[in-house]
Amino acid sequence: MKNNTLLVSKLNSGVNSIKTLLEENSYEVGAIVSDSESAMDFADDTVFDTVVINSPIADSDGVDLAIKLSTETVCGVIMLIAAEKASFIGQKVKDYGIVVVTKPINKMLFKQLLGVVRATQKRYAGISKENLRLRSSLEETKIINRAKFLLMQHLSLSEERAHKYIEKQAMDMRLSKLEVAKQILKTYSS
Repeated sequence: MKNNTLLVSKLNSGVNSIKTLLEENSYEVGAIVSDSESAMDFADDTVFDTVVINSPIADSDGVDLAIKLSTETVCGVIMLIAAEKASFIGQKVKDYGIVVVTKPINKMLFKQLLGVVRATQKRYAGISKENLRLRSSLEETKIINRAKFLLMQHLSLSEERAHKYIEKQAMDMRLSKLEVAKQILKTYSS
């Protein structure tokens, strides 16, 4: 399966060679842009597995863009940096999981780093998905608990009886406990 990639690079800065290198390693370049604003527009509209920033880009060194992408999306971020600037920029981005590759690019090392970025991105995407599931479950529990509280308050039920009431209503009406809880909130919150 190809890895959907956004390439951010000045258009005259070896774009074709970087694109070829990515494609040789099963990375499909879905878009090529030259500046931070365009990159963020694409990242907002399309889910990319990886973003490769060939620094410097049209409007900056790409560090702020890399950090923003790393913190606001689940994509892996790779920065291609001139060797003399790699240490300095590497220090700025190291805490964000951004991979820094020095130019000129060592093809074998780059291939290995692409594998690490791919594995890390997949793992992070899985964790992010699980986090969303847990947040949803927590929100559902909060709603059900509010409904139980209203039943306890308005019908003088114990917590256990309120819980059983919601379960029975869900079973009888063939609804989820969340849907029953929302109906209870609507009924007693007015």
